[in-house]
Amino acid sequence: MLRIELRNALDEGALAEILALIEAARAMEGHTPVGEHKASHLAVGARDWVGILAYDDDRLVGYAHTRWTPPGGTPRMAAEVVVHPEWHDRGVARHLLRETRGVLARAGGGLLYLWVHWVEDPQATLAFAMGFRIERELAFMTRALTASPPAPAIPVGVEVRTYRPGRDDAAFLAVNNAAFLGHPENGGWSEADLAERRALDWFDPDSLLLAWRGHELLGFHWTKWHGHDEEPPAHEPVGEVYVLGIAPAAQGLGLGRALLRAGLAHLYVRGCRRIVLYVDNASEGARRLYTTEGFTTESLEVCYAEDVWPVVDHSASALLRPAY
Repeated sequence: MLRIELRNALDEGALAEILALIEAARAMEGHTPVGEHKASHLAVGARDWVGILAYDDDRLVGYAHTRWTPPGGTPRMAAEVVVHPEWHDRGVARHLLRETRGVLARAGGGLLYLWVHWVEDPQATLAFAMGFRIERELAFMTRALTASPPAPAIPVGVEVRTYRPGRDDAAFLAVNNAAFLGHPENGGWSEADLAERRALDWFDPDSLLLAWRGHELLGFHWTKWHGHDEEPPAHEPVGEVYVLGIAPAAQGLGLGRALLRAGLAHLYVRGCRRIVLYVDNASEGARRLYTTEGFTTESLEVCYAEDVWPVVDHSASALLRPAY
């Protein structure tokens, strides 16, 4: 019989169960069932978190990862659901989504964002059937990298070099937040947000390329190298265009294409023969750039949204409110 547990403290035992569930889903389905931001959240201890766990007897078979947004404005919760592939047809995801709605409702209500990965038709998902509306669509794009890309056409007077932790932080954050003003994932970064990502196992300062004109930072290309710990490796290393950002004042210089190619060349030298990226379908200019550089769309990542009304449950609300 399915049993649902709610937790707002992530102990080592629960974390081990969740990571094992995520890895089992990844191994059987061929892709990671949670996004980069949720994975980073787990890696640093999942603050401002309510974990909704579904057990079949003592086995964890499903998990909803929730994260509260900072205070101010309409309360918001972002969620992702992972179900073990062997339990997909047993209603586990529906139970988890209903309980996630309940958590937000008992905490006062607000806006619930739900990310669903590897979608072919955004209107043919459980989320859509349960009444969630489609908020955003990200295209997951890929390309082969069988040869080093054409040399980047760096504008005259511009120098591209690697990131220096600490020394370049203020300039990087200023350009990132200007380039992604209002963006729900990349915008509004603080020093703590940057430090959180620098603390992750995959971070390498040499993989963050910065374009300078004198002392002015114009843009950056943050690449990511997906290595493999398996022996033997399941496949060759995969590179990622993690974040490509250009300062608004530097738009029109051709710097986006130049930095893209510089990053691809860096990944090629590291042994990557396949490159992946995520781009918002609403960003026509970015999609056009990536398409002309050989990327094609493989699947969609869809963000659904729903307005959740509050319910009065004083016995539970104090436990489930985020602690700021």
